[in-house]
Amino acid sequence: MIQWWAEGAEPAFDRWTEWAAARSAEYGLGDTPKKVDRTFWDLVRRADEKPIEIDGQEYTGDDVRSMMRGAVFSVKSGTELVVELKKAAAGEPASAKKFPAPAGTARLAADSDVPLDNSTASFWAVVCNDNSAAWSRDPESYRRDAIADKGRYPLFGDFASSVKPCAFWDRSVEPATVVNNKVRSLVVQNEWDPQTPLPSGQALHTDLKGSKMLTVLGGEGHGVYPSGNACTDGKVTDYLATGKLPAKDVTCKATPGADADARENRKRDVLPGGPLPQRSPDRF
Repeated sequence: MIQWWAEGAEPAFDRWTEWAAARSAEYGLGDTPKKVDRTFWDLVRRADEKPIEIDGQEYTGDDVRSMMRGAVFSVKSGTELVVELKKAAAGEPASAKKFPAPAGTARLAADSDVPLDNSTASFWAVVCNDNSAAWSRDPESYRRDAIADKGRYPLFGDFASSVKPCAFWDRSVEPATVVNNKVRSLVVQNEWDPQTPLPSGQALHTDLKGSKMLTVLGGEGHGVYPSGNACTDGKVTDYLATGKLPAKDVTCKATPGADADARENRKRDVLPGGPLPQRSPDRF
C-alpha cells in the first residue's frame, strides 16, 4: 500500500514540473520542465548541506522531499511551496504558514487528553492487523528493497520499502474479514491523489467484481465528494440514494474549484492514511 504512494508521486512530480515551467514568468522556477526539476533538487542539495531556516524551524533535504511528496499532486500548491523554499534558501522572508513542521517536531494536540502519537498508532494498528502475515520478518529483505527503491523513487527514496512496525507485529487475533466481491460498489477516484493514487483505485475496482468506477480526470487531492462538480456529485448522489450503479465505468472532468470544495468538506488537517502526522498538501 505504501509503495502505491511512492509509485504515484513520481508521475505527479513530472506533471508538476511541466505546469510550473509553463508559468515560469509568474513563478520563476524555470522555463522548461528540466530547469524546474533542477531548481527543486538544487534546493534539496542545499538543505542537505545546510538546513533551510523558516520562522525558526530548520528543514533538511529529507524534509523538503517529504513536503513535496504530497504537494506535487496539487500543481499550484507544489509550485507555491517551492517558491517560498527558494526565498528562504536565499535568505529572503518566506511565508511560514505554507510549511508543515519538520519531521520529528512535536506538536501540541488539539485536545490535551489525546496523545501526540494517536494518529500514527491507529494507522499502524489497522495496517499491521489487516495483513501482518504478508510482511517479511527478514531484515535483509528490507535492506535490499530500500537500496533498489532509493533509485527508483527519488521523492520517496527508501521510505516506502524500509522496515515498518508490521515486520514485528504478532498475528491478529481477529480473523481477516471476508469481502463479498459481488457487492455493487461504486469506486470514486481522482486522477491525482497522493493517498490513493489512480493505479490503486483501479486495482480495487478490478478486485471488487461487482463494482463500477468513476474517475475524475484532472481531479486533485483525496476529497472527491461533494465537490460542486455536477458530473461527479450527480453520479455519486444517485448511487447513494438508489443503490444503482452506472451502466458502465464513468469519467468526469474536473471543474475549477471543485477539488478545493471537496477537500474542505473532508474537514481534516492531516494526510488521511499517512503513517506520519503532517499537514495535508491542500492546506499549504
